[in-house]
Amino acid sequence: MLAVISDIHGNLEAFQAVLAHIGDADEIYCVGDLVGYGPNPNECCELVRKHGIKTVQGNHDFVCANLDRLDTADESFSSEDRALCKSIFEDKNTAAKAASQWTNSVLTEENKQFLREVPVEINAHGFTMVHGMPGPKAHMLNEYLFPGQARKELLEAVEGHLLIVGHSHVPIRTQWVVNPGSVGQPRDRNWRACFATFQDAWFKFTYLRNGDMSFRLVSQLVNIHRVPYDVGTTVKKIKEESGIPDSLGDRLVVGL
Repeated sequence: MLAVISDIHGNLEAFQAVLAHIGDADEIYCVGDLVGYGPNPNECCELVRKHGIKTVQGNHDFVCANLDRLDTADESFSSEDRALCKSIFEDKNTAAKAASQWTNSVLTEENKQFLREVPVEINAHGFTMVHGMPGPKAHMLNEYLFPGQARKELLEAVEGHLLIVGHSHVPIRTQWVVNPGSVGQPRDRNWRACFATFQDAWFKFTYLRNGDMSFRLVSQLVNIHRVPYDVGTTVKKIKEESGIPDSLGDRLVVGL
């Protein structure tokens, strides 16, 4: 079984609940945005690393890991990435900007470097995984793909038979596109943490008196799971941090 999570957003209580529910999955993948909005960015990064979770970079990961490099002469930060980071940050709403600045200020250098080094795309098990949408880096990091856009034509731009995205915080489950929803900030009016599992579909049938044949389908069984967690503790932590707007805690209770 493969488990796919996304948009943890520094919500440690939700992330821990999801990991406990996942249990002994063969592999866990994350569709980005480990940090941003929530009060425990370092702890969430460290849990991803501890569990060997393969992750792509999300827009919040990119901004929060690089915001303090915008006005420096750091030559490892390319002019293209510098301009993209500035553009994504400036496009954020007031609350998201404040949370990004706070997250950048508390992230350890080790976790910033980790977030900078994760890829923007993963191809494995017949799927392509990006945080936003296929295309240039700006699209992969920060372009929304909503349920009504989940069309077969999207597969023409990727490898494999399935596209996995995050970013919208809204689960999608179609033959061509899957969004596992958000662990740390669901936006589909359901406050519970959300993730997906993928299982191969096998069928067995007897074709000889004493024999059987098994064959594997190209497609996989995809299930969306909802997990309750101690949302009150997360909200309390947010309200205790002066750098994170209270509204980012309030929205967790109603799933918006």
